[in-house]
Amino acid sequence: MFQISKLRNAVVLIAAVIIPIIIVYAEAEQDSGNRIACFPLMEIDNDQTLDSAFCQSKGCIYDDAGENVKCYLPLDGSKSYGYQHNSTVNAGDGTYIEHQLQRRQDTPSLYGGDYEKVKFKVTFYGDKMLRFTFYQDGSSIENNQPPVGLNLPIPTAPSDTSDYIVKISDSIEGGPFDFVIRRRSTDQIILDTKLGGLTIAKQFLMISFALPSEHLYGIGENTHDSFTHNMNYKMHPIFARDQPPGDGEMNLYGSHPFYMVSEDDGSSHGVFLFNSHAIDVTTLPYPGLTYRTIGGGLDFFVFLGPKPEDVVKQYTGVIGRTMMPAYWSLGFQISRYGYTGTNDIREVVERTHNAGIPQDVQYADIDHMDNQADFTLGPTFLDLPEFVKEQAVGGLRFIPILDPAINTEKTNIDYPTHTNAMLAGAYITWFNDTLQPNSDCSAFPDDCQPLDNVMLGYVWPDGRTAFPDFFKNETQVWWKKEMKTFHDLLPYDGIWIDMNEPAAFDTNKEKPFNYPPDKHPWNLICPVNEWDDPPYITLSASRSDTNRLSDKTICMVGRQGQNDEHLHYAVHNLYGWSQTKPTYEGLQAATGKRGVVITRSTFPSSGKHAGHWLGDNTSRWKDLHSSIIGSLEFNLFGIPYIGADICGFFVNSTEQLCERWMELGAFYPFARNHNSLGTDPQDPAIWPSVASASRTALNIRYRLLPYLYTLFYHSHTSGSTVVRPLYHEYPTDVRAKSIDGQFLWGPALLISPVLTENTTQLGAYLPADTWYDYYTGKKEETSGTDVTWNTPLDKINLHVRGGYILPQQLEALNTKLSRQNNFTMIVALNSDKAAAGDLFWDDGETIDTISTKQYHYIRFSYTETIVNGVAIEGVLNMQVQVNTSSSNGLEYLKMDSALIYGLEKSPKSINAGIFDYNADTKVANLFNLARPMTSNWEVVLTF
Repeated sequence: MFQISKLRNAVVLIAAVIIPIIIVYAEAEQDSGNRIACFPLMEIDNDQTLDSAFCQSKGCIYDDAGENVKCYLPLDGSKSYGYQHNSTVNAGDGTYIEHQLQRRQDTPSLYGGDYEKVKFKVTFYGDKMLRFTFYQDGSSIENNQPPVGLNLPIPTAPSDTSDYIVKISDSIEGGPFDFVIRRRSTDQIILDTKLGGLTIAKQFLMISFALPSEHLYGIGENTHDSFTHNMNYKMHPIFARDQPPGDGEMNLYGSHPFYMVSEDDGSSHGVFLFNSHAIDVTTLPYPGLTYRTIGGGLDFFVFLGPKPEDVVKQYTGVIGRTMMPAYWSLGFQISRYGYTGTNDIREVVERTHNAGIPQDVQYADIDHMDNQADFTLGPTFLDLPEFVKEQAVGGLRFIPILDPAINTEKTNIDYPTHTNAMLAGAYITWFNDTLQPNSDCSAFPDDCQPLDNVMLGYVWPDGRTAFPDFFKNETQVWWKKEMKTFHDLLPYDGIWIDMNEPAAFDTNKEKPFNYPPDKHPWNLICPVNEWDDPPYITLSASRSDTNRLSDKTICMVGRQGQNDEHLHYAVHNLYGWSQTKPTYEGLQAATGKRGVVITRSTFPSSGKHAGHWLGDNTSRWKDLHSSIIGSLEFNLFGIPYIGADICGFFVNSTEQLCERWMELGAFYPFARNHNSLGTDPQDPAIWPSVASASRTALNIRYRLLPYLYTLFYHSHTSGSTVVRPLYHEYPTDVRAKSIDGQFLWGPALLISPVLTENTTQLGAYLPADTWYDYYTGKKEETSGTDVTWNTPLDKINLHVRGGYILPQQLEALNTKLSRQNNFTMIVALNSDKAAAGDLFWDDGETIDTISTKQYHYIRFSYTETIVNGVAIEGVLNMQVQVNTSSSNGLEYLKMDSALIYGLEKSPKSINAGIFDYNADTKVANLFNLARPMTSNWEVVLTF
């Protein structure tokens, strides 16, 4: 008996008894942008063994003339590859649908270990969110999930007017399986799996979607040349690695398998893959996406928006909202790797102060430690605690760095940190004795592992290092105790955690690059095994020096978890995430204040406990631009406290680049100047021109901090972005969808920096709306078009959007001082001659002020009374919505002045204070208002 299946490009003849399968191929079809590569890494590496014979032996089609994909799956998608319906369909109670699937017998196995029977489940969470999951029959969704808690609502059947429609292919037994999600209002495809490629195997999972638009955003953490993705078969690896940003689609420090798409009508949706394994995501020109991962499940959440900000709110509602940063952490910060002692730090602080440049935070990198050992002070930093206490009186805060790797061989000083860790059983261990290298360093000096079953590597300290397992309760307790003990010595205000991918230097090579030359070469060498060397090795591994997942990190056969339940293979991308929460809790326990944590490695929900910087960038103009793209992406990822190393980390910065970068960096949510060992100092007071430009830009930042802090309040409570792309506010503007050289603070402040060398005429885009020059208050004559602005070296372009009120406060040299100053505001009128805004205010550092109602929340508005088409009165109004009885300083402050932009004529009188009016710019300046900040009031303008 024979079964014949006719394919578009092939005829497959399957014998019931005879094996192998005989495949006869027709010519390859023209590439329509929907090819799913069978062996993408071989293509990227130009592997000569990938020829027609090899390709066709795997059931794939070969096109020697293919420019991007030569070896690919048959183009009739789910009809010839993947899964088919089995007989069981469970419709549930309206909150879910479940299908039993059977692997197609004519489907080739690309990497082995394919599961024959699979379940597919769709779960509904009301009208704007759903989830779909594939998992092995006999297992469960929970078995494949990362150990990360999500805030999932109770499943709810969608209504007849839900935002989406789910259509699954006819469930005839043996019929090909695929499904599509559409937007009900437009019938627009959200995603469609008819492209094929569905694979569910032990160590290889793949799925492809057709998308409704090429306007794709997100997917990280990677280096991207533009905010809108290149859809021409670009593969983006997702695997946390000690990899600085560079050129090409590189995997960096974190893992964020979340994307957003802007549809043709301006609606947006988002899709989140809940998986912590190594992942490769490939764009398809069709347009579409292909996901490949080496474990876990294909577990996707879909958020229907429809507004772009709605998508981010829905996503962060599931993964968790951002932490509320301390007010002082929004001030300017200075750091560098290369301070030789406390005196170096003192000199930086003094010259910054003497130049009149605001500064709120000073850092110390690993230089401050004794031979790079956590929770120690080096001999030239023994006076650092006294300096920190001295500076704290004037308002300067201090943040030291902590790396996770702990020196296990420290002998020059007593080092209880390691001793305590061993007593707590805090370290990652080997999976079993068979995989652990020999412990006898006399007999096996090159790769011995001499500390019981603890996995040892090498990082910055001058000895073998162990890696804490933060999934263990005992490890978290130990870490917090070490933080408290260190705070008793050095009274820090925040913590910076680095190298937490985790990084291990030159794993699998003869020795680390920084290994002591007088010692016999040694390194962490991972044994060959199915976890360190899976059948599909991923793009991140194929680009590494050793072609192994463990390159630059520890072995995938590490054992983790409270009950040793996790392989490092499955939770590698969670290492930084697992360290962040206990660090945040340890910080607050040690200081008794809110503080802030900055982490390098992140995962969805890391923003609940920390901010992030974009890593070890380079002092070049391209990285200046990339910093905007990265900041926009991390706001999508739910980590809005974000910024790049201002002026660049690697290579000496030029004066002009640093000047432009300080201007842009003044508008990062996290604004820190930082550079590397061996480079010249670049703190802003080094060059007079940079100092002048920094003063100007940072004074504006400090003036706007009440507005920025209020944006973080909204992000913390509702999940909105802080820094956002233009298309979030103008979703139907096609031009705005591709803008990534400009950005917004919230909905109201447009920032347009110069990003190229020797440029003083900036070409930019101004969306169709009412816009005012921040500096003059004058209305822009044109909008909805490209514009050119004169932008000398000491200026960054800023524009205020009509219809908004921006609360401001008079600037000072740090936030301790500026928070004592009176308020002012900008009232930017829209075409209806109205504006509105708000202000969140607490003491800036107490923990959980929002949940305990220890804050003020205030709304501002301006409206005009029109009679017979003529304005006769304008009313500026303040309403206190939430009024706390606890003191936070607001009761001592006044609303001192207001600038009204776009006022068509001069008032005749005002009921409070005095005013002047500029008929050329149409700006009214109200001053000497002396209005209280804790009670309601009105300022009435009579025309």
